Amino acid sequence: MRKLALILLWGLGLAQVPIGVNLPEGTSLSLSAEEVVFDLTQAPFPPPSFPFAYPPSRPQAPLSLRVFTNLEGGFAVEVQAGPLLSDRGGEIPAGQLEYRLNGGPWIPLGPRVVLLTGSGPTGGYRTHTLEFRLVLTGREAPGMYRGSLLFTLSRL
Repeated sequence: MRKLALILLWGLGLAQVPIGVNLPEGTSLSLSAEEVVFDLTQAPFPPPSFPFAYPPSRPQAPLSLRVFTNLEGGFAVEVQAGPLLSDRGGEIPAGQLEYRLNGGPWIPLGPRVVLLTGSGPTGGYRTHTLEFRLVLTGREAPGMYRGSLLFTLSRL
């Protein structure tokens, strides 16, 4: 019986190889929609009174803002907003576009606003609910207005 056990052990070969992982630094920021549209031709306009806040016509649901980082330390998500400009020369200040994060209070967008801060690593994606509305005062000229929002995820 011993001979059989020795023969079986000789038949087994052992190999050892080193293994390593090079995990890159990573951050990710994504939104569930590529544009937010306020089509007031589809809404009750003029409203019963001013100022009046309009929800977006597209998307009709709140946006999902997803954040991931594997970096140690603090981070911030900022949004930079300029005025909405009309093809006829009109302007709606960025502050008339308001946002709310995770059901919190409505806050006017300024030229630059910190949406949220946190610390990493996040341990996966963190999802936040982001909503927008447009507040009209009654002094806006008719026209098609366009603008853009620039979102940034950075270290603190």
